[in-house]
Amino acid sequence: MTVRSTRDWFGDALVELADDHDDVMVVNCDLASATRTSRFAERHPDRFVECGIAEANAIGIAAGLAQEGYRPFVASFAHFITGKYLEIFQSIGLNGAGVVVVGTHAGLAIGQDGPTQMGLRDLALMRTLPNVEILQPADGHETRQMLEHLVSHHRPSYLRLCRQPLREVHAGDDRFVPGRPAVLHRGTDVAVFTMGGMLPVVLDAVDELARVGIHPSVVNASSLPVARAAVEEIARAHGSVFVVEDHADVGGLGDEIARIVAGMPDDVRFEAWGVADYAQAGTPGELYARYQLDTAGVTRRLTTFLRDRGGRS
Repeated sequence: MTVRSTRDWFGDALVELADDHDDVMVVNCDLASATRTSRFAERHPDRFVECGIAEANAIGIAAGLAQEGYRPFVASFAHFITGKYLEIFQSIGLNGAGVVVVGTHAGLAIGQDGPTQMGLRDLALMRTLPNVEILQPADGHETRQMLEHLVSHHRPSYLRLCRQPLREVHAGDDRFVPGRPAVLHRGTDVAVFTMGGMLPVVLDAVDELARVGIHPSVVNASSLPVARAAVEEIARAHGSVFVVEDHADVGGLGDEIARIVAGMPDDVRFEAWGVADYAQAGTPGELYARYQLDTAGVTRRLTTFLRDRGGRS
């Protein structure tokens, strides 16, 4: 089984797609090796712009290229690139500039580099821009399909990528549909919504939960905004909804799903789990265990949620 990070899959897919799409460009912020855009620079040097450690400048350049008809991908660490929120708001969002903002090293997996480099609040920022779509793939299959989608239009977009290696969790005939939450495992007791690097973790928790009589559905909400009607249908069928995300517990996927559930006339139990503080420095394994975002932690949180809230288990 191939195990790679989504930034690796992104680097390969972008090069291949650029061979057939002359409008695709890369604007880089001195992180070509880390963001895997170095492969693009080697294949298409005439379409690669190096800005150095200057994300604000890179965003402006990318917005200008988009206004001239190109489809630029501006890449940096998620924490750094979305930290230039003013420039993204002014130059990309407000102008409807067709830039793909690429944030790598999302979540806790950057490990020992600590919270000054962790993309843990990027979703919260990007969700406030009403014309920006957000995508986070969970494996190579989904990364490739998302890239094909991104080069097919010129809408402002944010692509969130992981550093940690991930196994394939999608079947070959699975299709990415923007905004559609995809049920990858069907259960009855609770619908667990997640995205990106947390998806295989939640899927691994399914067997552990079965041992205590809990049978969750696992829902991949890999693009935002998510389709309201589809979330309502899933929530209504289960009566309980739990969100797990490798992001701050405010402003991310949990808030997206909560807004939909709160507007339903049905009595649906809800809880979200993410990172409640600024995070710490440590190995990825230590951090995911500390914040109960590993398989054991997710199992504990879901068990407590259902038993304390009168779930169907």
